Amino acid sequence: MALHSPQGRQEDAEEYLGFILNGLHEEMLNLKKLLSPSNEKLTISNGPKNHSVNEEEQEEQGEGSEDEWEQVGPRNKTSVTRQADFVQTPITGIFGGHIRSVVYQQSSKESATLQPFFTLQLDIQSDKIRTVQDALESLVARESVQGYTTKTKQEVEISRRVTLEKLPPVLVLHLKRFVYEKTGGCQKLIKNIEYPVDLEISKELLSPGVKNKNFKCHRTYRLFAVVYHHGNSATGGHYTTDVFQIGLNGWLRIDDQTVKVINQYQVVKPTAERTAYLLYYRRVDLL
Repeated sequence: MALHSPQGRQEDAEEYLGFILNGLHEEMLNLKKLLSPSNEKLTISNGPKNHSVNEEEQEEQGEGSEDEWEQVGPRNKTSVTRQADFVQTPITGIFGGHIRSVVYQQSSKESATLQPFFTLQLDIQSDKIRTVQDALESLVARESVQGYTTKTKQEVEISRRVTLEKLPPVLVLHLKRFVYEKTGGCQKLIKNIEYPVDLEISKELLSPGVKNKNFKCHRTYRLFAVVYHHGNSATGGHYTTDVFQIGLNGWLRIDDQTVKVINQYQVVKPTAERTAYLLYYRRVDLL
């Protein structure tokens, strides 16, 4: 199964998914604008971005570019939180989540940025990462940021941590198999990543302010689709997908025009010829 954009160019499956969801989101924003022409905020293009937050860019934007407020967290610690204007649509209501990116700097208040996402990007490069849970824990691990400078060009020591602020009804996990080498070019990571049918997002992955506001049923998901990439190259290959069919109460494997019934074990069993790339989970309280 090859994916093509309207322009006829072959696309990466995750990029194509982002293209579709952002396009639908923007179209609904335009419809909202027609229904509410007096609301100027609806003119803002505010779909989730695929890249991570760049703290230097946030600082250069200065005050007034985003909503900003001081938030009191656990142990009465305060942080300056920024969030771009964001208008909800039915698409964000299904797929839209938020991550909180916090920058820690000595002798300064914590600086937090809320960033929307449609797909949660999971880095799987480390040899220590063998499961989706490993990748999620790595995502929220605190890390040092090298080469960070202030407006006065003075280098300072800072660290950064990402946590999950808002979980969407449908959680799409993107296993980042295509990575750029320092020597140039893009390579595919050929490694098996274990993923469960039932996934619980632990409280340790959540932002401090929302840990106790999420019931277990709001953090528990069930797998209903997997997109696989076949091939060793980052510039080509083949896509197939497994989908849970509610009427059948079982799984279907779709490979171009070929559709066949498979069992759940075949969905999660690792194989050499295909590697899981996109994992689709639905919140169990919405099943």
